[in-house]
Amino acid sequence: MAAEHARCHPCSFLCLDCGHGWDGTYDIDMTVDEHGRISPVYHLDGREFPRCPTCKSLEIRTVRRGRISSAHPRMP
Repeated sequence: MAAEHARCHPCSFLCLDCGHGWDGTYDIDMTVDEHGRISPVYHLDGREFPRCPTCKSLEIRTVRRGRISSAHPRMP
């Protein structure tokens, strides 16, 4: 597996479970597996992200800044 490290531009994160959104500039480790699938792992202050700080869900999407005000939580 190949891995690269990059500094992310400021972005927003959105929890698909509870609808919570937050902003940050994250370090990203990009890993490419043997099938060519790219897996990003986000880090902030040495902690792995994204995990929703409100509900601890892993169902997170990265969106451009300013886009989370129009998002809605997933319906049960």
